[in-house]
Amino acid sequence: MTSLAIEPIYGSLLLAMAAVATTVAVIVMVTPPTSDPRRRRWLIGLRLLAAVALLLALIRPTMVRTDNRPLDAALVVAIDTSRSMTLPDGDGSDRWSTQMKSWQSLASGLSGHDTSLDLRLLAYDASARPLASTSPDALSGVLPEGESTDLQAAAAATISVAAGQPIAGVVMMGDGAQTGPITGGGAGRVIETLNSLGIPFWTVPIGPARTQSQSRDVAIDALPEDYQLFTGNQVDITFQVNSKGMSGKDIPVRLTWIDEAGQRTEAATRRVAINKSVDVAAVTIPVTSPIPGTYQLQASADVQDGELVVTNNSQLAFVDVREGGGRILYLFSNLDQEQSLIRRALRRFPDLDLTFRWIPTDTNQSWPVDLQNWFTPGQFDIYLIGDLDAKALGNRQLEQLAKTIGQGAGLVTLGGYQTYGAGGYASSPLADVIPIKMDASRRRGIDSPLDSYEQVDAPVTIQLARNHPITDLGNRGSENDSMADAWRDLPALLGANKLLGPKIAPGVEVLLETPQSDPLLVVGQYGRGRAAALAMDSTWRWWRSGSNDQHRRFWRQLMLWLLSREESADDKILVELDSRRFSSGALPNFRAIANQTDVTMVAEIISTSNGAVDEAAQPQSINVSAETSSQASGGSDESSIRGAIPKLDPGIYRLRVRASDPASPIKSTEVAFQVIDESRELSNPLADPVYLTQLAQLTGDHGGAAFGPDQIGELVDTILKRRKAAETPVTQRLTLGDGPMTGWPLFLVFAAALSIEWWLRRHWGLA
Repeated sequence: MTSLAIEPIYGSLLLAMAAVATTVAVIVMVTPPTSDPRRRRWLIGLRLLAAVALLLALIRPTMVRTDNRPLDAALVVAIDTSRSMTLPDGDGSDRWSTQMKSWQSLASGLSGHDTSLDLRLLAYDASARPLASTSPDALSGVLPEGESTDLQAAAAATISVAAGQPIAGVVMMGDGAQTGPITGGGAGRVIETLNSLGIPFWTVPIGPARTQSQSRDVAIDALPEDYQLFTGNQVDITFQVNSKGMSGKDIPVRLTWIDEAGQRTEAATRRVAINKSVDVAAVTIPVTSPIPGTYQLQASADVQDGELVVTNNSQLAFVDVREGGGRILYLFSNLDQEQSLIRRALRRFPDLDLTFRWIPTDTNQSWPVDLQNWFTPGQFDIYLIGDLDAKALGNRQLEQLAKTIGQGAGLVTLGGYQTYGAGGYASSPLADVIPIKMDASRRRGIDSPLDSYEQVDAPVTIQLARNHPITDLGNRGSENDSMADAWRDLPALLGANKLLGPKIAPGVEVLLETPQSDPLLVVGQYGRGRAAALAMDSTWRWWRSGSNDQHRRFWRQLMLWLLSREESADDKILVELDSRRFSSGALPNFRAIANQTDVTMVAEIISTSNGAVDEAAQPQSINVSAETSSQASGGSDESSIRGAIPKLDPGIYRLRVRASDPASPIKSTEVAFQVIDESRELSNPLADPVYLTQLAQLTGDHGGAAFGPDQIGELVDTILKRRKAAETPVTQRLTLGDGPMTGWPLFLVFAAALSIEWWLRRHWGLA
């Protein structure tokens, strides 16, 4: 509505009228001093024009306009930018695309309808941040990369982003899944604050509800990270199939070899019957290892209808398949340092596959233990028996073991209290296999005291009896150093069995002995196999005294001799990686060892594509530090470095360690590993629209509600109706002379009229 009014100077209409009357009277009564009527009319007209301008300035005519419209306010829209928005929305699209369309519909629907509504756009994940643009295309350059979702922080930020401006309402879009920590009452406490201020909270839940498909998932789990296999051998691959909502289904699972070139070969297929809504099925599939090389073994389950996340349907193991090699079974009864460090030494070598079994002596009432088919030919290449009584294995199994040794396997027996004659082996089927003489009369009970004549008094100094591949400790001292000196310099043993001597048979040799000629190591042949008898069981002292390189070399040389494989030159770098399958947030350490001194090594990461090395990608160098001799676990004739895998994107990579000098004879080594995505945002594919709906209902008294992505038009209507209901009368007043647009013209008219009147009087010669 528009009306006219006057606002006279000083607020007094009487004063304004008096001024008008005085002005008119002066103009009429004081006539110009001329008898020319034309000149008189010009001068009086100019004076009247100036008087009119002055009178308008005195009475100040005003145009008053009154409108009903809402006050200026901000509408805050919060957009979910966490990684869970890349998951399916349950309607054939992903949540991020659905959210972008919802924002475009909202921004376009509000555009041009309410100029007093200030649109504010907010992005949230683990934290919240305002976006500069509020156009319908404002999200085109934004990516959902947040590692967690904090709805509480997002709700709190909607208040601060308004920057003190009244808030017309808050719109929150997203899947409603809270993956960040909850503190201080959560998002509900902030929404209660909005409710107390009379601010409506509208939500747009995106994604399938928990009640729709929360159990539809199949995942492969518990597949070992790596395998060390030998070509042509059969190995059992074990893993788990975790399922939800698949009761009554048969899930196809398959094992696939992936070679270094990325070629895939299916190894086996099985169907796993799922019997429960939430089920964990253990799967064991035997496969035959392929030709030597480096492989990835993928265990995968076929994608089922209704699965929202399929990245967990497969898992990878890294497999090194070698030509030959040795599978070792280590049986022992004492959990002492000897068995611990022998296992540690042998596990270092990738071509030796170690399986161990502890058979405690305090359970001898249940002897013999059942080792199933472990002693049958082809199961293991070497059998290593620690301080273990013959009864623990039983004659039937020992007879099978003797046959297996005769067919080409190797046997090692260690010293101890229950070995050889004292342990009952003199009258066992292994009596012909073990290359030393034994006396059955020395048989002792488990708890019987040890006779002094059965032991060599400590300390026991080792003396080299014969040069042999087993006794080559790789001495790299001066030219005058001998192998005998290397053995003599080793720490003395804490004791040894007093053996009766070697058998008189072809191939039986004493390799190590005491200075008193008591045999400490005797080797021999049995059929097509080889056997070694040790009188000692405290070689761990070498490791503890700093001679760990000699310890490892001795035990490796012994294993290789039993395999009929004498040691070749150590010209390859050994790489030890803490883990070969880890999350992107983990930074595992690695260690590389070269069996030569003064070798400078470098480490680098190589990217792969489809399982094959990406030749186009540049290797990424890694910072490494050289170990000092006190830090290294090896001897002084080693070079070693340590480092950590840097943060990498999910994928498959290779760690390559090589000598920095291209002319070095040391060969490089590559170890493959996988960086997996274990994001909390992606681990649960289900949205929580119920939670967003509950938050919106907290402001239900003020119009808060939840709207689906297909109801954005209704949300726009709700916002505009609320703005219409919040309209208040707004009065606009336009007073003549109050601003430069009207004040300056009025002044110019007044000044121009008087100036022209003065100039005419001067021109006409009037007073």
